Amino acid sequence: MRATGPIEVDIVLLGAGHAHVEVLRRFALRPEPGVRLTLIGREPETPYSGMLPGVIRGDYEPRQARIDLAPLAAAAGARLILGEATAIQRLDRAVTVPGRPDIPFDILSINTGGEPAVPADGGIAVKPIGRFLTRLAQIEAGLDDHARIAVAGGGPAGVELALALAHRYRGRYRIALVSGSAEPLIEAPEKARRIAVAAMVDAGVEIVRGAMAGVFADGRLALSDGSFLDAAACLRATGVEAPGFLADSGLACDAKGCVQVDATLRSLNDPAIFAAGDCAAVQGFLRPKAGVWAVRAGAHLAENLRRAARHRPLKPWRPQREALVILGLGTGRAIAWRNGLSVSGTAVWRWKDWIDRRWMRMYTEMRMPTPPDGPMRCGGCGAKVGAEVLAGALANLPAAAAPGLLIGLDAPDDAAVLRVPPGKLLVQSVDHFRAFLDDPYVFGQIAAAHALSDLHAMGAQPWTALAVASIPYGPGAKMRAGLSDMLRGATDVFREEGCALIGGHSGEGTEAALGFAVSGLAEETGLTRKAGARPGDRLILTKPLGTGIVLAGHMRGLARARWLAAAIDSMRRSNGPAAQILRAHDTVACTDVTGFGLAGHLAEICRASGTAATIWRESVPVLPGALELAAQGVESTLAPDNWRAAPNLSTEPRERILLDPQTSGGLLASLPMARADACLAALRAAGIAAAMVGVVEEPRADAPTIRIGTHDQPRAPLPTNAN
Repeated sequence: MRATGPIEVDIVLLGAGHAHVEVLRRFALRPEPGVRLTLIGREPETPYSGMLPGVIRGDYEPRQARIDLAPLAAAAGARLILGEATAIQRLDRAVTVPGRPDIPFDILSINTGGEPAVPADGGIAVKPIGRFLTRLAQIEAGLDDHARIAVAGGGPAGVELALALAHRYRGRYRIALVSGSAEPLIEAPEKARRIAVAAMVDAGVEIVRGAMAGVFADGRLALSDGSFLDAAACLRATGVEAPGFLADSGLACDAKGCVQVDATLRSLNDPAIFAAGDCAAVQGFLRPKAGVWAVRAGAHLAENLRRAARHRPLKPWRPQREALVILGLGTGRAIAWRNGLSVSGTAVWRWKDWIDRRWMRMYTEMRMPTPPDGPMRCGGCGAKVGAEVLAGALANLPAAAAPGLLIGLDAPDDAAVLRVPPGKLLVQSVDHFRAFLDDPYVFGQIAAAHALSDLHAMGAQPWTALAVASIPYGPGAKMRAGLSDMLRGATDVFREEGCALIGGHSGEGTEAALGFAVSGLAEETGLTRKAGARPGDRLILTKPLGTGIVLAGHMRGLARARWLAAAIDSMRRSNGPAAQILRAHDTVACTDVTGFGLAGHLAEICRASGTAATIWRESVPVLPGALELAAQGVESTLAPDNWRAAPNLSTEPRERILLDPQTSGGLLASLPMARADACLAALRAAGIAAAMVGVVEEPRADAPTIRIGTHDQPRAPLPTNAN
């Protein structure tokens, strides 16, 4: 979607009818800041009913009479959801589309069109048009020569359809028009009726007058006068009804299920819902259902949707009393009438053709606006980096080797294929973030180490990784170098961990970003969970805190080079060696410290274990410069949200650091007291900057879950019956 600022109002357009395509066009020409459009379309293309007879005759290719919703929605900055709605949840303000979560709205506009009122076993409805064309092709495939096709409906739609079919088949099949009135086009001027009937006679169309079409079964169409018409197929172009779910939603509807709206096109009983076209019944506006009214309603609907979003007074729609009707007769002729006057001939057909093509161009030639700084880059699969860029980046990577790897980057295919070793559990996680450093290689290392931390925390051996990489668009050589450096940094970390990069996806973006979906293998009894900590256990942290503050300071130009270097060194260091030592010393609970900070992740352990904990504030290791920056008020943007985990913490720098979000932070482990000292010694002997930072305790109703103390003066043991 084209960004227009924070989203304030969600307008959902239910149905891709003629009114809604005009709404999209007008929003594309004049975006509404803070308003997001979502179009729910039944099909990827919406057909223009005015050109359907021309498609059937062969005057137009089908694509010429269809509006592709994707480019139109994109031009309007609208989300496009393809699916058929089945319900409106008015109380929850959402639309139900099977197979996906409900789609919420602040304002809903309905332009689903209508469907001919077809009785059971009554034949095939002309609407929805997209489905009708498919059914028509199926009918043709099974018809014998000289079979009769009955068209039910003596109005303009039925007459034009019958003439179009007659010209399409040119005597191969017989066409019969069944008109419930004494004459077809009973509401048209007499001259227009006479010309239309003469055209049908010339085309060989049989006309059944004064009889309504009923049940169609076993090759016979029952008529209201008690007779039957032998036919191989029956096509319905009769009066329309709205989809049943509109009335089921509790909206005020007429006898045909059409949503009753006032002159502003707003529902009579729900001010958040609008409707237009065949599915709407405008109060005081009794007109026959026709696409022309939906077309003309579009501009007024768009304006009132804008006004409703801004809580401004709505404007009434004052349509003309009669619409111009132009009916194609075939053989390059058409007839038009309005206000009792009618004209016909080849000039009328050229006029109709010009009107229809011009209308279609308004929607098929809409394009995304070009940003002032250059062409807009594709955001879908076309945004993938070019094959030459990708191949160059992958060429420098070491070959992936993983147990059970059948298909990987050594022989690229659509997906990697692996065989899970017998008796192993598959452990999976995913992480992704934008670049916070200008060095793509180091960023790749940090991204890989960060992604693997979840596996290490659970005691799994890293196995495979799938990358999702984004790089800013630029010259091919620069893109190739940036992607290659990021992936090389990551694979260097993965290789040391015995993890194989086996595939992924790369695309263009406004800034570099990298993430991985990683998988690991674990023994059935080898998992380490957050649950399992027990009162008396000691808490060990394997990396110092402060990466969030240092990076935030770096972005503001406040961090010294050595502070940043220390933070980078910590972030790029894998938690693999620490995890092995922790497991060897009977760790009972473990997690990695990342976005929620030390206090937040310790709170997760406590919740899972049913315990509380005290952090020894002075014992917590801190990165160089972190406390100095914290004292200046520097913090990560996520830090304020982390206060919920430990609202009792003060704003003193050493306590604020406990809430600092960590990128590729260390592991936080709970160990039995008898094993903690030996574990800490082993970690430090391995060059890991670990520290014992607290103790697990019994929860207490009158105390917070996470408490602050000192190692030199620990809190008195809580009573064992505390709760």
